[in-house]
Amino acid sequence: MTSQTEHPPTEPLAIRARGLVKRYGDATALDDFSLDVWSGGILTLVGPSGCGKTTSLRVIAGFEAPERGTVDIRGRQVVGADTMLPPERRKVGMVFQDYALFPHMSVARNVAYGVATDTEKRRRVRDSIELVGLAGLEDRLPSELSGGQQQRVALARALAPNPDVILLDEPFSNLDASLRDRVRRDLRDILVEANATAVFVTHDQEEALAMSDMVAVMHNGRVVQAATPRELYTSPADAWVAGFLGDADFIPGHAHQGRVDTPVGTFATPHDGRIVVMIRPEDISVIPDPDGDAVVVDREFFGHDQLITVCLPGGTLLRARSGPGTVVTPSQRVWVKVGSAVTFPA
Repeated sequence: MTSQTEHPPTEPLAIRARGLVKRYGDATALDDFSLDVWSGGILTLVGPSGCGKTTSLRVIAGFEAPERGTVDIRGRQVVGADTMLPPERRKVGMVFQDYALFPHMSVARNVAYGVATDTEKRRRVRDSIELVGLAGLEDRLPSELSGGQQQRVALARALAPNPDVILLDEPFSNLDASLRDRVRRDLRDILVEANATAVFVTHDQEEALAMSDMVAVMHNGRVVQAATPRELYTSPADAWVAGFLGDADFIPGHAHQGRVDTPVGTFATPHDGRIVVMIRPEDISVIPDPDGDAVVVDREFFGHDQLITVCLPGGTLLRARSGPGTVVTPSQRVWVKVGSAVTFPA
């Protein structure tokens, strides 16, 4: 990864991908894709639709062959100039978007499918089913299970062969919104208890930040930044990453001698010349005052918080995220105070 983490991992690399290129006709799915995945944690690949997230997973798993690049798993090369190991020889578990369970097989037989040796099959199946919380449902068919239970079966099947890494492609996409948060927490707990190394793909930014030890942001077929969730959110590599991960407003400015003046204050910056100032809504305080120089133009109330849009002198719009106790209404005058900002070259 290209990140500088607060506490650099000490475990060895589980996956090392370098310079992967994958094309489908005239479309380039992966363009110099590189990624490091450390052992014993959860890394999430996140990015807009069509950025190459699923393709990268399929190349690592062995379902797609790249035109160029290398992949090492636990120090063993599985993709290279003269190497293309088949999926069954990579020690990789896969949880597909649609779970891909065998409808005519029981839970136990689905989980046992990937375990090669008969001597340990019964134990691995039992342990995996217990780990995902499905003990007592071994004889049921997938059609007799809920969506969340089917997902657990798919995860148990991926864990049973004791793989080096587990790859999960949009595993929550088939679940109702009301189930997603609970199942996501359960899945993370299971992976942590199993001490599994997992690469998880999603297009949901909040899901990526909440689920992961590390997050890799993809754009146009490559990783543009990889870091801890906190680092990505507070210190994005550029304005595109800042806007993609969470709400942000941008104010153009001109920096001189390490400072930039904006309608909401002066900020320090390492850049000179034309820059962009990024401000997160939660870094803004709105203070009702009849003499304030800003005007509330909109308010969205969510219960746990609210999003207040204000118009600054000169017409600049900013969004502020506030607790439910702040009482403002459209057309009300307020003062705006900004706690912190991040700057990027224009």
